[in-house]
Amino acid sequence: MTPIAPGQLQLIRPEWEKLWREVPQASPFQSPAWLLSWAQVYAPDRCWAAALWHDGQLAAFVPAFVWNGALLLAGTGPSDHASALIAPRAESAVPDLLRVLATSVAQPFKRIDLQQLATSSPLSHTRIENFVGDSVPANPCPVLTLGGEDGMANVPKKTRSNWRYAVRRLEREGARIDLVREEEAAAAVRELERLHSMRWEAEGKLGVLADELAAGHLRLAVPELARAGILRMHRLHWEGEAIAILLAMRGARSTCYYLSGFEPKWARLSPGTALVGAAIARAASEGCEEFDFLRGQEDYKYAWGATERPMLRRVIIPPAPVPRTTPVRPSGTVPGDGAANVPGAPHEPGGPGNPTEDCGC
Repeated sequence: MTPIAPGQLQLIRPEWEKLWREVPQASPFQSPAWLLSWAQVYAPDRCWAAALWHDGQLAAFVPAFVWNGALLLAGTGPSDHASALIAPRAESAVPDLLRVLATSVAQPFKRIDLQQLATSSPLSHTRIENFVGDSVPANPCPVLTLGGEDGMANVPKKTRSNWRYAVRRLEREGARIDLVREEEAAAAVRELERLHSMRWEAEGKLGVLADELAAGHLRLAVPELARAGILRMHRLHWEGEAIAILLAMRGARSTCYYLSGFEPKWARLSPGTALVGAAIARAASEGCEEFDFLRGQEDYKYAWGATERPMLRRVIIPPAPVPRTTPVRPSGTVPGDGAANVPGAPHEPGGPGNPTEDCGC
């Protein structure tokens, strides 16, 4: 069991990514493409980790940080799913993994706060000797079970009809949907910022990307997600201009719909409906079993046939004082942290902005 100090996570990125691809239930929010970008923006020099190696291979990994008196999983705030990456052969090591993590971080904390855990997560039920824990419901995630060639077998007939009608109307206007390529990702995320802002300003509101930390994170993460093959960014074009964009991410079994935006003048043609349907069909064509609408109980998600997937929040109180250990610093050189001067506190979970509030409809 190895504690990893801040600034050293980049050194084990290849092993981390390999483990992420091997864990059957891994979500995009546990990938190094997402979390290393998150750490640079939200928690520079404050993201620690515990790692377990088995026969020279990384078998378990959990990054975390301390904020506001709590030890939180890395990504808490903008991430809709959280857990440790645990290979099936290493699940028995989860208590030791958390104990090493708790004794490695430099900052003091009063509780371990594990948020947005799936009920199947090994962190949702683990017990640690001398630690006291309890679980409560967290924000559920509406999820559509995919079926049929286009993934729409469980989508209500009316919604399927609305989707096809929206696509036909947009095609008659000369609009088309494509998938953002890797080399376009950096420019496309700026377009998403613009469209998301326009969509919400039309209602006199601020979208989640009005927050500079959230926007800065996506600017870094989207190109990394594209390079890792995780990004599924659907774009609606008209006369060479992007008029709507939907950001989704591919995980082990599911595609996760994270954020979207569109030009309000196109609202009458339901660009959001067209893009959600395109994203569902793409997920099905790639062999995904589910389309995850993520946090938020907006009506449109259930109109697509999604059902709620319960999530948990587990709070664990360690014995006081927690004995400290010295983290290992792997050999090698880590690139300098250019975001060291950016405030690192994430949004309070349940606080301003919900990344999935915009259906684009």
